[in-house]
Amino acid sequence: MEMHDSGPAGAVDEGRERSVDLKRTLLLRVSLFAVAIGLVASAVVLQRAEARMRAHIERAGGAVERLLASEAAQPRDVFRRSLDGLDLSSLDGIGPLLGICVAVEDIYKRPAVRRCFGDGAEAPALLRGLLAALTGPDIAFRGVIGQYPGVKVGEFVVTPNLDSEANAVWDQIRTVLGMTVGILVLNLLVYLPVRRALGPAQEILAVLGRLQAGDLAARMPRPRLVELRLIASGFDHLVARLQQTLAGQRQLALRLLTVREEERRHLARELHDEFGQCLASIGAEAAYVSAAVEHARPDLLPAAQAIASVTGHMMESLQGILHQLRPVGLEEFGLHAALEQLLAGWRRRRPDCAFTLDIDGTVDDLPDGLTVSLYRIAQESLTNALRHGEPETVAVRLQRDAAGCRLWVADDGAPRHGDTTGSGLGVLGMHERVEALGGCFALEPVTPRGMRVSAIFPPDACHEEGAVHV
Repeated sequence: MEMHDSGPAGAVDEGRERSVDLKRTLLLRVSLFAVAIGLVASAVVLQRAEARMRAHIERAGGAVERLLASEAAQPRDVFRRSLDGLDLSSLDGIGPLLGICVAVEDIYKRPAVRRCFGDGAEAPALLRGLLAALTGPDIAFRGVIGQYPGVKVGEFVVTPNLDSEANAVWDQIRTVLGMTVGILVLNLLVYLPVRRALGPAQEILAVLGRLQAGDLAARMPRPRLVELRLIASGFDHLVARLQQTLAGQRQLALRLLTVREEERRHLARELHDEFGQCLASIGAEAAYVSAAVEHARPDLLPAAQAIASVTGHMMESLQGILHQLRPVGLEEFGLHAALEQLLAGWRRRRPDCAFTLDIDGTVDDLPDGLTVSLYRIAQESLTNALRHGEPETVAVRLQRDAAGCRLWVADDGAPRHGDTTGSGLGVLGMHERVEALGGCFALEPVTPRGMRVSAIFPPDACHEEGAVHV
């Protein structure tokens, strides 16, 4: 059966609210604020220009009418109504100040003359079109040109000079655009130091990733920003306290494992020395009684044989208990031989199941605490696999290299009475053993059926100074 390393998958908690990038948010909001100011200011400039032109045309219309009347007041035939010679020269002085266009028609509605006064430079087409759309055809002053004695000789229309007005508005909008560009430049000048100040955020995230992976020795960088520096210092203090707490818990768990194994060793020794000798003595006495009564009292022979049979069964049970309490040959022959003997025992008891053992690396020189824990985990995993399922194959793989020591026990059985994943004192005991040595434990189903137990120990647990003697 193929086995793969299966580390604990760290669950990633996603916040309900969408995450915010402070630098990008700051840059975007200030930029949008600057653009909004520019658009609003430009709209205000256009609106004020439209209001100014509307009021200006009303005031300028009367002055234009008087000037045209004086220009048209020349000696003419009373029956001749003509605008010959009218060139609007009377408006040359005031026209550029008014920024208007004057169109004159004779009494027959024929165009006579049209002139525009003001800035002659061509205005931006887009801005001129906006002003034309804002003003429309209704901003105009219409008047009559008459001659003495009260003869109407023509009409005139005064309209805004859109090119002149557009140039004036464009000057104001350029000022607004300059302010907008200034705000954007200021935003950039603020963004750059903020980005530098928040630059260590990536290093902080990297440290958080190491801590999430279990590296409690990782420490936060010390950013130049005072607030981030205080946060990093407080976080390092909390991690140090957590590291001390976990170290204390690990020492306590190691001590509990030590006491447990010592109690098992003591109990196994007592059972072997006391009950084993007593049962051996009873068996010898039963054999002597059987030989003595075989001819003298044949009626007592079945009782003597029953005593011998029960004694033998008790000896076998005691041997099984002793093997559970303290594996035979684990200290004398090493972990490799002990695992071979463990699987050989199961092969005898379950000949219908195929057991395989794959050991990669040297495992007989591991510390006593890790050796006993690996054996106990394999022992408990095999017991659970054969007790709660009906596997056809069970594979045990033990690997040791520079990355540490890893044990996998996988089977293709299925639970008989529901899913028992993670339940029971046996699984809890395995979990405690692995955590006490600073490792990672996982119990997970495999596809299409079966379970897999994985115990991963760090490199320091594979050396004497990183383990406990049991």
